[in-house]
Amino acid sequence: MRKIILINILIFSFLFFYSCSKREKYENVILEQQEEEEPQLDSCVDYTSVNPDSLESYWELFVEDVKCSRGGPNYGEINKTVTLYFIVPTAETIASGVTVDHAGYSTYSGYCNSEAVNIGVIEDYWIDYTEVQKLWLMYHEFGHDVYRYRHSSDPKDIMYPSVARSDVKINDFIRAKEKFFKRDFEGIEYISCDQD
Repeated sequence: MRKIILINILIFSFLFFYSCSKREKYENVILEQQEEEEPQLDSCVDYTSVNPDSLESYWELFVEDVKCSRGGPNYGEINKTVTLYFIVPTAETIASGVTVDHAGYSTYSGYCNSEAVNIGVIEDYWIDYTEVQKLWLMYHEFGHDVYRYRHSSDPKDIMYPSVARSDVKINDFIRAKEKFFKRDFEGIEYISCDQD
């Protein structure tokens, strides 16, 4: 009888401590997740105001962002011809140089013409991107066309040659955008438009 009571006490103790440790682990996970959520950094534009079905709304946001973050210039007035379009790769577009290796394209007629912006976005990628990835991609392409930036070797930079991971947060974008606007990222290089 004493053995049975002792065994029951041991089982009860084990279950009690096991249950408490599980609950404690669960509560720690919840606390860690809450700590990870940092408040959104200040920005002078509302990034949620863009219409994901309209690439032009990303251009308008970019223009406003430059004006209020840096005080200008007004790229909306400087870039008189803005051509933004979705690409559905076909044999013809692939033959012209469009590959599914890149989600967006800036062309020579855009980045080497200070009055034009000419950007294509592969629609299949766009559909699968998060809102922050869409912002990242469009600012990246505007970086080519407006600032004539080459690619960066740092994955935290907007000019890195691939779009940020799907778990990238809006604050990551805002920090990268600030460096992008200030022309303050390591290894910054510019596209040469010499016709030689």
